[in-house]
Amino acid sequence: MRTLLADDDGEIRAALRLFLEELGEGDILEAGDLGQALAALERAGLDVILLDWELPRGDYLGGSTAEFVMESKQRAPGCRIIAMSGRPESRGESLRAGCDAFVNKNDPPDGLLALLGAGRELSG
Repeated sequence: MRTLLADDDGEIRAALRLFLEELGEGDILEAGDLGQALAALERAGLDVILLDWELPRGDYLGGSTAEFVMESKQRAPGCRIIAMSGRPESRGESLRAGCDAFVNKNDPPDGLLALLGAGRELSG
């Protein structure tokens, strides 16, 4: 499974990378802003994007994170997008924008683990 960790906090990306590597995932890309995330999407066949809902735009020419999600779904229809935020109120907005799931960054990793496990079952 090819996964993109899209978060502007390098410590969060490092923790997520370690978490995924412990699950046996080795094909992991990283992005610190929406521009980098779009570039990764364009050059790599992604299966999952773990997307910080408050990710900065960088050089992304689109508008909001919601627009990035819509564009990503058009470019890679099979890619699952899991929004992440420390603000639980972002859940509704992210799901309305087209994200497949939402994870609160303050919750234990069990929810993310379950979502990633479901993705493995669907893809393989």
